[in-house]
Amino acid sequence: MLKESPKSALDAAQQVRRYVHFDTPLSKSDCKTLVSDSNAVCTHSFYPFLRVDFIRTKFQRIAPGQVKRSKKIREIRYAAHADAAIYAYYNFVLMKHYEQKLAKFGLTNNVTAFRSLGRSNIDFAQEAFEWIDQHRPCVALGFDVKDFFGSIDHTTLKNSWANLIDVESLPGDHYAVFKSLSKHASVELRAALEALNISKSSLERAIRICDPKKFRALIRGKNLVHVNKSNKGIPQGSPISAALSNIYMLKFDMKLKEYTESRGGLYRRYCDDILLVIPEMQVTIASALVESALLELHLDIQHTKTLRCCFGAGKADRALQYLGLVYDGEQVSLRAAGVSRFFVKMRRGVRQYRNAKRTDGDTPLLVQRRKELLNRYSRHAGKKERTYFSYVNRAALKSKSVPIPMQLRRHRARLKSLMET
Repeated sequence: MLKESPKSALDAAQQVRRYVHFDTPLSKSDCKTLVSDSNAVCTHSFYPFLRVDFIRTKFQRIAPGQVKRSKKIREIRYAAHADAAIYAYYNFVLMKHYEQKLAKFGLTNNVTAFRSLGRSNIDFAQEAFEWIDQHRPCVALGFDVKDFFGSIDHTTLKNSWANLIDVESLPGDHYAVFKSLSKHASVELRAALEALNISKSSLERAIRICDPKKFRALIRGKNLVHVNKSNKGIPQGSPISAALSNIYMLKFDMKLKEYTESRGGLYRRYCDDILLVIPEMQVTIASALVESALLELHLDIQHTKTLRCCFGAGKADRALQYLGLVYDGEQVSLRAAGVSRFFVKMRRGVRQYRNAKRTDGDTPLLVQRRKELLNRYSRHAGKKERTYFSYVNRAALKSKSVPIPMQLRRHRARLKSLMET
């Protein structure tokens, strides 16, 4: 089930965070005392983030029957409990200002990421596909920003932050939060556990990783704390990072919306995924505008991911990939990479139980977990379960797609084969 959105800044700060960190979770009263006092925030000592590297296998079809595999490392950082409470509090405050700015500049429908809109990526993608159908002939241009969070310029971010709350310079508490993010420190989780001689199983039962004395001696003392010394980059994963990325792009959004819509086009941005749908005669100018507007923000285009899809009558010259779905001008389907990733996860999930030790006498763990695997990797999951198939079913229903169910038609046979071997 979806987690209910906080109704106030204090409510956001007091939300329960169940992970283990260098500090212990705050009580509601302690949390309120901390986040409600701007002086306390000004003088607060932020712990380093815990860094976890998620390695994702990417698939690229290079020829019929041939798929190229590559690995993408995504660094996620988790804030300490008190720090996360502060970030969540100021995130709520900033988002209130941000939503007001979007409404003022008519951008409410143009920016779709990290906002409580009551709609999903399926809805946003389908909206774009339907707009294309109603405005043929047209060209869809897709751009991706290279290392978005790692390239955010600190001076530009600070100025954007101040402009958002209508001040010349950041107040002390806001500046303390900004500084903790711009000059963020982090500790790699595996290195911390090794230095403290803590196993993952024992970590799950702990209430904190270590006390301040051990932190100073074994974490800071062994030089495991890495500080961002450059003038760019904010941690991806903190409760406020997503909001700051949108705030950073506000002037860009204003410029691209004004240009695109004055030419009878469509402009949408989902985080670093930029989409313009425009008349063909505007393609060169639009592409140059996107690149120059990004350069003003010290950002670069990931040129290998740039798309240009011409939609006339019938199929497009190239299918448009947008927010996990693909539109060829006639039908909507799932990205092949997403389907391949699902099957990889399915094999890995089944293998985990198949290779486990036998339990309950001679009954293999794979047999005991059969229902769990069916719920996770087949259409048998309950209606309220959030699985890949719940996403697939919603995508097929909203887009009225025939290809989407066909892309997963062999999943039952594959799952049965994996569970029997």
